[in-house]
Amino acid sequence: MLLYDHEFIIESCAGVQQGDPLGPLYFCCGIMSLVNEIQALNPVYNKWYMDDGGIIGDVDLLKKVWELIKTRGPPMGLHLNPSKCEWSWLDPDCSAPCPIRLEDVAEENQVKLVPHSEIQMLGVPLGSDAFVSDFVEKKLLGRLLSTVTRLVDFEDSQAATYLLRVSYSIVRAVHFMRSTPLHQWHKHAVKFDSMIRDAIEKILGFPMSDVSYAQACLTPKLGGLGLRKTAEHANLAYQASWHESRKTARETWSLPPGMPERVLSQKEASYQFDEKMHAHLVSISNVREAQRLRRCAQPHASSFVTAVPCDDDGKETIMKPRIFRIAVAYRLGIPLLKEEIPCPLCKQTINQFGDHATCCARNGDLIIRHNTQRNFIEYLASIGCLSPVLEKKGILGPTSGRRPGDVTFMRWAQGKGLCIDVAVTCPLISSQVTLAEPCEEYAARQKHGKYDESFIGTDFFFSAIVWETLGAVNSEGEEVLRQIFRFAAKQLGCEFSSFCGRAWARISCSLQTSVAQEILNRIDGREFLDALSPAP
Repeated sequence: MLLYDHEFIIESCAGVQQGDPLGPLYFCCGIMSLVNEIQALNPVYNKWYMDDGGIIGDVDLLKKVWELIKTRGPPMGLHLNPSKCEWSWLDPDCSAPCPIRLEDVAEENQVKLVPHSEIQMLGVPLGSDAFVSDFVEKKLLGRLLSTVTRLVDFEDSQAATYLLRVSYSIVRAVHFMRSTPLHQWHKHAVKFDSMIRDAIEKILGFPMSDVSYAQACLTPKLGGLGLRKTAEHANLAYQASWHESRKTARETWSLPPGMPERVLSQKEASYQFDEKMHAHLVSISNVREAQRLRRCAQPHASSFVTAVPCDDDGKETIMKPRIFRIAVAYRLGIPLLKEEIPCPLCKQTINQFGDHATCCARNGDLIIRHNTQRNFIEYLASIGCLSPVLEKKGILGPTSGRRPGDVTFMRWAQGKGLCIDVAVTCPLISSQVTLAEPCEEYAARQKHGKYDESFIGTDFFFSAIVWETLGAVNSEGEEVLRQIFRFAAKQLGCEFSSFCGRAWARISCSLQTSVAQEILNRIDGREFLDALSPAP
């Protein structure tokens, strides 16, 4: 649970399922003997999920089961609550009352007779199509509008977007996606998706074209915001769930209409769907937009989107509302200006998307951006006890204009030190927009091409860490950063995977904050578009 003051995270550490993952297993082991005794009576169906059991059989058999649970349950801590038990006739035309009646017990505390058309188990509607539709509408959409409205009114755009993604978007519908055929609630899925789209547009402060929103619906790994549409992924989830359930039950089930013989897991199927959508978006885009889509889908480019906005380990992941909105707009290809304008600092042209602002050398913004990334590397290296030195002089002797050591470690590996040169490049400017890997190209030509020969025979390795303004980092830089994270995690006694994930989030948020500020410094004071046309 994230508190809005950004200072504390409340860990789930109380209660059986939240704090003890073995608790449910112990409970199931405890009642296994009772379930086996019921199975010995040969019911047609006998399935349990912890203390929720579903049993199908004739009337006499079910009465025996009732008595068995009443007598054998209490010694093991399982007490019947008749008011929460339900009886249904599988014959839809049967109108007989429930055969189990308790003496001297009020009607509201008796076993409930549920009509065949209204059967549900574990929150899954199994009755008629009309009942299923009404059930899903009530459970899925019932309180969503009021909750989402509160998110929309939240001034903190980053926190509101985070909460929408992790708590109120497709994750809210996963239960029905995996348990209920989409054709029974398709209209509600479409309405749900529409509500989520309205919410994110209001939170971010700009409407999106269908193309831009299609990108927003992709997983963050592919450059989206993780707001997947239930109507697009529900069938994939249901098919995966059906096959997984059949395998778990170790039973022979007949394939329902439209069910394929083999399917991928839900995670794999949804990712494959997103990959195809991403490829489609690239295929219909111009050169600039295709490059933007490809570079947004690189490793770690999405870390600022998935970052928890909390200062538990530093304030880097907390982005000011307007900075966050600009960063997201830049990522999604949303026009920030109605038309091209001359840069107020150097008079070069700034296009609608603000590309020039990310490489304008005036006003010191590039130096601030560079130093922000450099200083964070130095900070983590200090935690890792690497004794970093900033801007160390004389590494290559008495030379001028050649200072490759933005951050230098006197000891790194094999008895030698390491000099790190930090840079940030924009993959969308004319000289970079056609390159397949702008950060790799920049590292090879501008850094290694300049310094490699001079480091031969010295006591230092040389490494270039080059980011792109959309968040990608060169592979060499990724490996060096990962090793710095590892040293820091070891010194702090932290689990590497969690520390590493948080470090990527912090460094990504720092970069996107700098990039968004560069854009704002050059377009601020100009009205943000009220109605946006689709990106060309």
